[in-house]
Amino acid sequence: MSSEVRSQIEAANREFMAAFARQDAAAVAKLYASGGQLLPPNSDMVSGVDGIREFWKGTMAQGITAVTLETREVEPAGDGAVEVGRYRIMAGDALADQGKYLVVWKKEGGAWRLHRDMWNTSQPATGS
Repeated sequence: MSSEVRSQIEAANREFMAAFARQDAAAVAKLYASGGQLLPPNSDMVSGVDGIREFWKGTMAQGITAVTLETREVEPAGDGAVEVGRYRIMAGDALADQGKYLVVWKKEGGAWRLHRDMWNTSQPATGS
C-alpha cells in the first residue's frame, strides 16, 4: 500500500513539474484539492484553486521556469498522506532556490491532490 501511494504521489509530482515547465498555472492549480492551501515562506496563506492558480501565475511571471520535486518519504494515513521532499527552483539556467517541502495529500475524486503545501529554503539567509 505504502509503495503504491508513493508511486501515485510521485506521478502527481511529475504532472506538477511538467505543467510548471509549460508555464501552465491553471494545470498546476488543478492538482490541488478543492480546499487546498499553500503556505509559502515570507507570505500569507493562499487558499482555494483560484488563489493557488494566481500565486503560481505570479511566480511564473517573475521568471521562474522550472520546479524539480524529489520525494524523500511518504507516510499514508487513511484518505491522506504526508510527503517530505526536496525541491529546486530554476529561473532559466540559474538556480533560484532549493530547499525542503512538506505536503499533506488528500484523495479526492479518485486522485491524490495537494491539500496543504509548505516549503522553505535551505539557502543561507542574506544579511540585512
